[in-house]
Amino acid sequence: MKFRNVLCAALLVGSSVSLKAQTDPATSGSPRFTFSPAYEFLRSTHGNFFNGPSLKINYNSASRFKLGLGIEYSSSAVHHDNGYVLYHVKFLPVYANVKYELAKKGKLMPYAEASAGLSFTRYDEATDEEPLKTTKIKENGLYLYGGLGLRYEVCKWFKPFVGVGLKGFQNSFNDLDVNPHGITFHIGVSI
Repeated sequence: MKFRNVLCAALLVGSSVSLKAQTDPATSGSPRFTFSPAYEFLRSTHGNFFNGPSLKINYNSASRFKLGLGIEYSSSAVHHDNGYVLYHVKFLPVYANVKYELAKKGKLMPYAEASAGLSFTRYDEATDEEPLKTTKIKENGLYLYGGLGLRYEVCKWFKPFVGVGLKGFQNSFNDLDVNPHGITFHIGVSI
């Protein structure tokens, strides 16, 4: 829990000391890069939550497509999946991101976005029959996200946003793999 608070504070402070001075003529004086710290809330299909901070950095091109990179930290104390009890579940996905702005200009900007990358995972695994006998597991998996969002431009350097979508931390074709997935919400600010 302490690590999450430190990471969240570091993301907010680090992103506020951003590349504000850099501008790109192609985007009419807008910053060249947009930093978007956020807090993510995932409700898994198994009924528990995976929450944590995230940071996306997108290049502000002249087109409506914005390419970028992101990182997230999400965790849950307990998760039941495929006959296993997972304790201290931690995900650290690193991913590529693309946003598409659905409107040309305006204070209120709806957008669609998708992300794909690699999720680094750690947890203690036990079976439902022996929930106190745990094994430490470290593995990687395919991270996928797709969703919609709405951003409001307070000024050029401060744009709060909200979003909703579907996310999977370790997607695979094997239905017996541990794969927390579900509906996700996020709230943040683009600077």
